[in-house]
Amino acid sequence: MRRTLLVCLITGLTAVAASGQIAGAQSVERVLIADSARQAHGLPAGLLVELASPTDYNRQSVSGDSGRWSGPRYEERGNPGNAGFASVNWRVSFEEQQGDAQAVALSHVEHTDWHRDQKEGFSVAHVVGKRVLGTLLGYYVLMTPSTAGDARFEAVLAFPLDVNLYAIAHFELLEPASDSFVVNGSIIGSTWNRGQAFLALSGVRLQGNLPPKVVSARSYQRGRLVKGKVLDRFLDAVLGAPVSLERLSGGSWRKVAGGKTNQHGSYSLRPHARGTYRVTVRMAGFTAMSRTLRAGR
Repeated sequence: MRRTLLVCLITGLTAVAASGQIAGAQSVERVLIADSARQAHGLPAGLLVELASPTDYNRQSVSGDSGRWSGPRYEERGNPGNAGFASVNWRVSFEEQQGDAQAVALSHVEHTDWHRDQKEGFSVAHVVGKRVLGTLLGYYVLMTPSTAGDARFEAVLAFPLDVNLYAIAHFELLEPASDSFVVNGSIIGSTWNRGQAFLALSGVRLQGNLPPKVVSARSYQRGRLVKGKVLDRFLDAVLGAPVSLERLSGGSWRKVAGGKTNQHGSYSLRPHARGTYRVTVRMAGFTAMSRTLRAGR
């Protein structure tokens, strides 16, 4: 799925790596999901989209859900006095929209008169803290003018947060504007900007737990333990989720043990007397529960 992306990184970034880009600094932007969208879909507070700038770019400005990264110097070939600094404009938005990630990404392209340089499925890392839980399958499109020697690029990435709810990361690389300029003394503008567009896309990730959706439960040690895992709708682990072991008693459910999921989304609870049990998770306004099972001594 990411073969096209890897080919682009190899062809577009060989010169970038050689220029010492890997050793530079990096800015991380964090954009909370808009309250209206979050509340409408019952998503946890604190869930956010992170953007990591390409190496050697740093924050120049930020205002809410958009900003600008400033990068290394570029100059006109044969006229080094005509110079500036490479830049990336970024923006994050959240849209309630029907359709798949491809349709959403294409609908958010602003430079519709430019031609498509690349388009492909794209896996966005889903993390809690520094732990990667899994990936969310999104879609990106990379646009550039058809005019020869134009170095500008636009990149749009869309990925799902819930049914008909998408996060959209938008990047514009408008400086340097043409191949009459070189970056870091030797890299032509279009090669540089194209490579940085892919690096910006690769720096997008979702930070935080999504609501619990699936709760597995099995008895172990002849019923003396109940173990399982809590997953979200994308089958990624839910970390630190409060779990309750409940026993059916007199037609109602009574909590007999509780705990939280670990860094793998797993839990282990100890039942009491032999009986019918279930595991319930209540988190961020969502309730999910396991199938019933026989456990206990």
